[in-house]
Amino acid sequence: MIAAMTVEQLVNLVFNAGLFVMIVTLVMSLGMGFTVSQVIAPLRRYGVIGAALVINVLLAPLVAWGLAKLFPITSEQVVGLVLVCIASAGPAGLKAAQLAKRADMALAVSLVIVLQLVNIVAAPLWASAVVTGASVSALTIIKDLLLLVLVPLVVGLIGHARYTEHAAAWKVGLEKISNIALYIAIVTGIAVNWHAIVSLLGSWVLVAATVMILVFMAMGALIGLKDRPTAISGAMVTGMRFQPIGLIIITTQLNGNSAYLAPALVFALIDTFLMFGIGIELGRRGDRTPKPARPRPRRAEAAVR
Repeated sequence: MIAAMTVEQLVNLVFNAGLFVMIVTLVMSLGMGFTVSQVIAPLRRYGVIGAALVINVLLAPLVAWGLAKLFPITSEQVVGLVLVCIASAGPAGLKAAQLAKRADMALAVSLVIVLQLVNIVAAPLWASAVVTGASVSALTIIKDLLLLVLVPLVVGLIGHARYTEHAAAWKVGLEKISNIALYIAIVTGIAVNWHAIVSLLGSWVLVAATVMILVFMAMGALIGLKDRPTAISGAMVTGMRFQPIGLIIITTQLNGNSAYLAPALVFALIDTFLMFGIGIELGRRGDRTPKPARPRPRRAEAAVR
């Protein structure tokens, strides 16, 4: 029993480490490709930022509650699903946006930063609305924002500014590390959540979680109806909820009750891997899009016959 627990803890550690390395190296690589002005510029798109705030902070949790209620699942499963949806802009959404290849990555980074800051206020309010008396530590959100987004981004921006001649090569190397960490996270993520997945096989929870994520993506895409890169960025950032907040609430304030925890874990797993899968598919479709043929140079006509 002790050996089994040790193996489980090790796999869980590798899974969390894989996600951490994947996100940090990705954000650092993005910083290597941008200037400070390019990262700040999307914040001046007030209409897009405002729409993203309304969709992610106000509408998404309400939609999550309404959709969960439509399916024949228990009230505990409804609460578990809603709790992992109350906080927006999981940093892993940046990886999904990168995989899609056609996203506006500067906008995606700006959206994650803004929405994570708003989570500090919004997540505790939603938590108390879903579970009476529940609270969320603002320090948890601030810590993740700093470690996963702001610090790696600043390091990348400094690297791009001070070592311009090396930045491109470093960016490629960081992206390769991020991709390797992604594969490790996928394998270990399935392994560490295997019991939760098996326990809900054939359950409507799987269908409900998938529908919720797809609806979130569609809502996020609305911020860029007239601009595909903006729409893809909005869809990826909105579709990837910041699930750790809900998991912390269930663990600390609902005593880790499996009736709440199992659907929450399954949602987190589906959300992460479904978003990556959709991002990969969008990227492949982009690769298959035929490029317009270059016009052939006209032969010079003889000036003198």
